[in-house]
Amino acid sequence: MNDKISRLKLLAPAKVNLNLYILGKRPDGYHEIFTVMQRVSLFDILHLERTKFGFDFSTNHFELKDPKTNLIYKATQLFFKTTNLKAGVKIHLIKKIPIGAGLGGGSSNAAITLLGLNYLFNKPLSQNELVSLGSQIGSDVAFFFYKAPAICTGRGEIITPLPFKIPFWYVIVSPPIKVSTAWVYEQVRLTRKNFQIKIKSLLDILQNLNNDLEAVVTERVKECKVAIELLKNAGAQYILLSGSGASVFAICKDRKEAVGIGSKLKLPSPKWQVFVVKGL
Repeated sequence: MNDKISRLKLLAPAKVNLNLYILGKRPDGYHEIFTVMQRVSLFDILHLERTKFGFDFSTNHFELKDPKTNLIYKATQLFFKTTNLKAGVKIHLIKKIPIGAGLGGGSSNAAITLLGLNYLFNKPLSQNELVSLGSQIGSDVAFFFYKAPAICTGRGEIITPLPFKIPFWYVIVSPPIKVSTAWVYEQVRLTRKNFQIKIKSLLDILQNLNNDLEAVVTERVKECKVAIELLKNAGAQYILLSGSGASVFAICKDRKEAVGIGSKLKLPSPKWQVFVVKGL
């Protein structure tokens, strides 16, 4: 064990999907996808403390009080099972990323939990082993082990970091609803044959802004359609649903543009959330 450090405070970032193409249904029931994802400066906060045994979990979010309902528990159980370590951990989650919003909060929590546990217990697992564990937990988890924007393929677990930086800022609008990823994918009846897209520059990103789930979600979830209109009315040019929603975001060239758009938003109620964030 890492005797010098017994406690950690870690940031778990949200993400946005700069595109999302559904290529078809796989034999295992998942969908084959192509997506470009970037982490953003909206964070959950995780406090980890090494203990002698057991799993002690607490959080500020009332919907996550039962530890077995979130991916942090699954990540912790998988870590100790894989390493055969006879120890425990106390985890406190400060939740700031909206739940069921297409921003990857749960997946990020799982990845950062695995990284934190690995550090606390003297790194028994390699980076590749951590990524493999993450892929067992969820399709988006592997992405959060990388510090660069990336192309994610397969069911989302095959990660190819981009060779260039994405300096965008974003204005994220999150309606006060949750959208089930499983439900959205069940509605998709799309297969793309001979799919070919190359992402080699920022221009390629802007020319391939697309989310194959957006039509399905905006048709059935009126709040997502409203969020898009809010951003349009505030002057945003590039607008996209993130993941399976419900969050919608606008791409901005810099902080000034993002702050300007954010200040012009006319939200339907105080329950709606707006985040002006930087791409990481």
